[in-house]
Amino acid sequence: MSVDESFILSEFDSLVNSGVVIYNDKQETIEHVDGDLKVRLTLAKKPTIQLIPSASSEVQETNQKRDGSDISTVGFEIGQASDTHFLIANKFCWARPHLMLVTSDGCQRQYEALDLSDIKSAWLILSTVESDYVAFYNCGQDGGCSRLHKHLQLIPTPRNLFASFLDFENGEEPKVSFEWFYRRLDPQNTTAEQLLDIYNDLLEQATNVGKGRAENAATAPPDTAIPHNFILTKRWMVVIPRRRAAINKEAGVNAIGMLGYIVVATQGEIYMGPGARRLVLIGAIFRF
Repeated sequence: MSVDESFILSEFDSLVNSGVVIYNDKQETIEHVDGDLKVRLTLAKKPTIQLIPSASSEVQETNQKRDGSDISTVGFEIGQASDTHFLIANKFCWARPHLMLVTSDGCQRQYEALDLSDIKSAWLILSTVESDYVAFYNCGQDGGCSRLHKHLQLIPTPRNLFASFLDFENGEEPKVSFEWFYRRLDPQNTTAEQLLDIYNDLLEQATNVGKGRAENAATAPPDTAIPHNFILTKRWMVVIPRRRAAINKEAGVNAIGMLGYIVVATQGEIYMGPGARRLVLIGAIFRF
């Protein structure tokens, strides 16, 4: 099975042109230097962070959602990606395209660790599309998720991420102020089963340093993965334990944000305080 990138782009553009999907290709980008790290902040239309309901809360269902799901997919669906996952366009996009890889089973949850079907479906897309894409997963409320239905996201890989040094054999690791665990990959000789083993190993390392440290750890559903971010390209995998997703409902960072590509809706999310021109997002979110 392969994925037709031209079809995906055509469907995405059609949804944008019809007004169903919100995307502006003339987004303002601000660069900020934080120590040795250069961070890019993109101003784009996006919703504010919504706290996910507890595991005991009943998910409201409408005819726009699959059974057990809290994600509206009707009208956004692009096609079946595998036997277990389907592709939809993200309603509020900051890339062309910005996709969600959603489990066909609407009862799978975003606070669960990834399994073989998740990684196999993501790897199918990454390894067959012509362009360079990145797949990422925001696990748990403190990992930056705002919906319960289990899903990964995919966008064309932004340039100059903190992890971009992994694209080069002798790349120099930048100094970051959070714990992260990573592995270089051989795109020609890597299977989904091997990727799952690598993910489980990195997640175990992340769990050893992050267990019990998340802000909402006490109320997390039992036997779930620690809040973490998973980021995967054809050349590397990164797992980051998370302590918090945001300073407040406006200023939050997801998996790609942790690698230095942050999307915000307003200038107010970047600079806070009376008369201040002080970037608070970086320090408050990144310090693990």
